[in-house]
Amino acid sequence: MGGRALIHEVVRWIPWAVYAALALLHARRWFSAVPAEPTEYRALRVGAVGLHGVLFLATAWLQHRLPFGTMWEALSLATLVLAGSYLLLEHLARSSALAAPFFTLAAFGSGLSAANHEPPRWPVHVQSVLFAAHVTCGVAGLAFLVAASLLAAAWLLQYRELRARRFGRLSQRLPDLATLDRLFLAASIVGTATLFVGGLLGVVWMVSQGRELHTVLPKFSMVLITVLWNLVLQALRRREAFSIRAAAWMGFVGIVPVGVVIWVGAGGY
Repeated sequence: MGGRALIHEVVRWIPWAVYAALALLHARRWFSAVPAEPTEYRALRVGAVGLHGVLFLATAWLQHRLPFGTMWEALSLATLVLAGSYLLLEHLARSSALAAPFFTLAAFGSGLSAANHEPPRWPVHVQSVLFAAHVTCGVAGLAFLVAASLLAAAWLLQYRELRARRFGRLSQRLPDLATLDRLFLAASIVGTATLFVGGLLGVVWMVSQGRELHTVLPKFSMVLITVLWNLVLQALRRREAFSIRAAAWMGFVGIVPVGVVIWVGAGGY
């Protein structure tokens, strides 16, 4: 293995190592007798996301192209967006209670991306601005929808604890129900909109590259199912007769169509 190849290999695995270390750190802190403050380890979290961003740009410089050539490279970007979106949600919720699951998911995504290194499937000359916008919107939408599902799960956990009048470590570490509900809805709205735009741009891009429309629609249909699932959720959530708990369950189960979209998209062009 040459020096340049060794650098590529090390750079690919650094985000996984950093996210895994953060996940373990926050998981250990979860079981501590003293609840973690929102600002605790914040510099490490911001630094980890910033480092991932710098390494993403460094990879682009080393390869002389933007890392958009495969869905596994796109997964690395999705992980970066997911981790960055968590920092925003953490700031709004004023709580770092969800750091362990979020960074565990980030470690899983970056690990898959690093382990499935392969040559670009798409020629460099077709990686246009339209393609870049498609990938960016798509992975951002998926990241926010995964975040929404995790927030829905956190709401259900907090609701269970409060209903059972267990005011222990778990309930103290999670944000209050109103905050979780607000963040869940916001993440769902943003994720639905950006995923739909990304999917639509993907259809336009593939057709512009000579693909027949009927060969593209099956993949786009999975995006539409996910979008419709979240639109129905938003509509039901605004009805007084529809309980917040039912909306949270629907939001949590919504991670299934999101996973299908990721699985279908992993087939690439």
